[in-house]
Amino acid sequence: MGTHPGGVHGPGVPSELTPARMRVAAPGPLTRERTVPRTLKLALFALVLAGLVGGSTAWFLATQKSLTLTVDGQDRAVTTTAGTVGEVLAEEGLETQAHDVVLPGPDAEVVDGDTVVVNRARPLQLTVDGVSSEVYVTALSVDEALAQLGYRAEGMVLSASRSERLPLDGMELSITTPKDVTLVVDGTTRVVSTTAATAGAFLEEQGVVLGEHDRTSLYPTQPLLSAMRLQVARVSVTEEVVTAPVPFRTVETEDPEAFEGDDTVTQEGVPGEQATTFRVTVVDGVETGREQLDMAVTVPPVDELVTVGTKERPAPAGGVPATADGLDWAALAQCESGGRPDAVSSTGKYRGMYQFSTATWQSVGGSGDPAAASAAEQTLRAQMLYARSGAGQWPHCGSRLFG
Repeated sequence: MGTHPGGVHGPGVPSELTPARMRVAAPGPLTRERTVPRTLKLALFALVLAGLVGGSTAWFLATQKSLTLTVDGQDRAVTTTAGTVGEVLAEEGLETQAHDVVLPGPDAEVVDGDTVVVNRARPLQLTVDGVSSEVYVTALSVDEALAQLGYRAEGMVLSASRSERLPLDGMELSITTPKDVTLVVDGTTRVVSTTAATAGAFLEEQGVVLGEHDRTSLYPTQPLLSAMRLQVARVSVTEEVVTAPVPFRTVETEDPEAFEGDDTVTQEGVPGEQATTFRVTVVDGVETGREQLDMAVTVPPVDELVTVGTKERPAPAGGVPATADGLDWAALAQCESGGRPDAVSSTGKYRGMYQFSTATWQSVGGSGDPAAASAAEQTLRAQMLYARSGAGQWPHCGSRLFG
C-alpha cells in the first residue's frame, strides 16, 4: 500500500499525544515509537513530589503553635499543633483530677503564644481545734494552704512548719487557734486566752488539778471553742456517823395485891444508842446528797419494869376514892357533879364526876363513856389531867382542890 502525501497519516500530522510518548507515521510499510528519555521522567517525578512535600510542610508550619505550660508554678515551653487545652495536656501526659485548677478550661482553644496554667490539688487531712475534715488545696506550702483556707489569725499552733512544702499526695495538718474561754474554779471566774486543743489540756495549762470526785462542765477530751465556759465543781465524798437515842420499852406487870392507880417502877428504863452511817456528798461547800449506808444499835436500851395495881379501891363516902396527893378531889367532884359518877350535863357534852368531855377523857387514856367508868378510874384520869394541865381544866370548881 503506498503513501499519500498530505493524507491522514501524512508527514507532520500528529496522530496521538501522551505525556511521555508520541507516535509518528513514517514513510513505508512500518511505523516506529519514540520514547521520552529516563532522565526527563525522573525530573518530572521529582517536580511533582517536591510540590506535594512543600504543600504539607507549609500546612504544618501554618498550624504549629508555641505555648507556655505552667504546672504547679513551674514554666516550660511547649510546641504543639493541638487545638484545645485538653489536647495540649494529653500530649504532655498530664492527667487532671476533679479538684485541679486548669486555666483556661480544657475545652478552650489555644493559639500561638498562649499560656496554660495547671495547679494540681493536694488532699489535706485538716484538724482544727480537734475537729477533723479532708480538704483540697492547690497551695505548694503550708503557709499558702493556710492563706487559701482563710486561717490568718496570729498565735496559731501548727503541727508543721509554715515553710514546709505540700507533697502531691497530701499531708496531715493540725491547727490550734487562740480562743477566749471562761474558767470558773475555786470561787473565781476569769476569761483566759488559750491555744489548748481540749478541755483537759486547758486545765493542765492553767495548773488546775482535779480531785478524785471533782466534776467539770466539759469532758476532758472535748475540743475547746471560743466563748466556751468551763466550770470545775470541787466534790468531796465522805462517810459520817450520826448517833441517836433508842427509846426504852415500858413493860407493865399486873399486881392484884396493889390497888388500882398504885403503879410501882421496879426497874428504871435506860435509853440505848443507835449509830447510822451516811455517805455525804458536798459540792463546792454545799451538801447535795446523803445516802444511808448502815444502821446499828451500839448500846441496847434497858426496859422499864412497872407493876400495875389491879385491886379495886373501896369506895369512900361520897363515892370519891381517897388519894395521897393532898388535893381535895371529893370537893371538886361535889362542885362539878354533886359527887355522882354517872352524872351527865344538860347538854350531854360533859359526863361523870369530874364532867369530862369525850375528847378530854380520851386524851388521858380513857375509853368508852366517862360516866360509865368507876369512881376510882374517873379520879385517876382527873389526876392525870391535873398533872398535865392544872386546875384550870375546871374553871369554876378547880379552886376546890386546895380546900
